[in-house]
Amino acid sequence: MSCREYVKATVKVTLTGPDGKVLKVIEGEKPDPFGYSVLNFMLFHIGASVSSSILFDPIGHEYYYDLVTPSPSTSLGYLVFGFCLANCPNAGFSPPNGIGMWLFNEVPGVDYTDDWAFYRFLSEWPSNLITGLSYSPLSVSPGISSPSSPGDIVYYLLYATQSITNTLSSPVNVYTIAFVGAVYGSRSASPVYVPITFYVFTPPIVLSPGVTMTVSVTLSFPYGIAIGPG
Repeated sequence: MSCREYVKATVKVTLTGPDGKVLKVIEGEKPDPFGYSVLNFMLFHIGASVSSSILFDPIGHEYYYDLVTPSPSTSLGYLVFGFCLANCPNAGFSPPNGIGMWLFNEVPGVDYTDDWAFYRFLSEWPSNLITGLSYSPLSVSPGISSPSSPGDIVYYLLYATQSITNTLSSPVNVYTIAFVGAVYGSRSASPVYVPITFYVFTPPIVLSPGVTMTVSVTLSFPYGIAIGPG
């Protein structure tokens, strides 16, 4: 697979003042990391080599789902379906009880490989969730990329957008944003919230009182090669 073909997640953040004026836009084309739970979920399902899957919520709690065992053995039972982002049963749209963009005033835990330090969204995550803000419902829509020449990769796209307004009396520093979905077990009607992808900002984004942060996440999946105009 060439570098142009990878699955990726990108984020765009727009800050808007109470008067509707755009104050700042932060965006980039580089891929952003997926949460460990997403990778765990995908690898286990593809390989079908284990009987249960371990998922972590955004504040480090572990949950176990049965995958191929004859009868449910974990407290959550069988994993009913994959990640839910729209019309999720018994799910809200503001943390800690909702799908969408969760804001944290700290960075994730740090791990090491080949003498490099890196952030990873796993159980080391501190419980520095920012609460008390006003959230719009999460908006989710699909799309397809438009190739410009033969040989271009065609991408299936998933767009997710949510706006968060600081209704507190003081500014908050946003170091990390987690895009969170819901998963369900056969023994529980309530969802477990799992980070799909996350973003670390250095320096942090300062969200002043009355200012709205609109977070747009795009997930891109390569699934075709353009032959030519139809």
